[in-house]
Amino acid sequence: MELSNASFLLLPCQLALSYSGETASLESEFEPEPDPNSFTSHLPQHLYLHCRVDFGSWALQGTAALTLRAERDGLRCLVLDTKDRQIYKVTLNGQEAKFALEQRHSFKGTPLEITLPFELRRGQDGIVEISFETSQKSSVLQWLTPEQTSGKKHPFLFSQCKVIHCRAILPCQDTPSVKFTYYAEVSVPIELVALMSANHDGEMPDPEDCYKKIYRFSQKVPISSDLIALVVGALESRSI
Repeated sequence: MELSNASFLLLPCQLALSYSGETASLESEFEPEPDPNSFTSHLPQHLYLHCRVDFGSWALQGTAALTLRAERDGLRCLVLDTKDRQIYKVTLNGQEAKFALEQRHSFKGTPLEITLPFELRRGQDGIVEISFETSQKSSVLQWLTPEQTSGKKHPFLFSQCKVIHCRAILPCQDTPSVKFTYYAEVSVPIELVALMSANHDGEMPDPEDCYKKIYRFSQKVPISSDLIALVVGALESRSI
């Protein structure tokens, strides 16, 4: 088959392939379409999560530090996805930032609008740290009482972030089209074990609570927010 003066547009990566006589040229430009299920378009590079698991109040309490890169000059406002949570404080590179939770959407949750204390230049990285607490109404966290487990002695927690429910754990750009690395420190009761969708990076006593232990996790492969997973319970491992 002979192609002449034909043009094709391939989506979603916007690969334009054009032919003119015997000469072919390939031009590639990747501009992901905005996700209609997300409030934000700011691309995170890395997440550092530090949280405590509280079985008494059925909540996660802690901080999420997102490393973001400005895609234009004069960036002063960020919007992140959240759902059913409390936000206590927001900082950019250690400086306190103003924030507001806007009107709740039926399924997307509540946008978190952050006014930065200073402008970010194009290509400049900034670390936005958010202090938060999840709600008992969280759509992503499943809390089991000891009576609901096989051992009947300890409670159990697991998460299910698919497909846009990570925003119910931590503020983020909650869309499968965006990927980032993460590091996490999770404090749990000393008799329980925590696991995440990441490599185990050690454990240590919680310096703030002698009845708790901190598990550390490192995920160096960029993943989307819906692949973040957490489980806490009386778990045992075997070498196979």
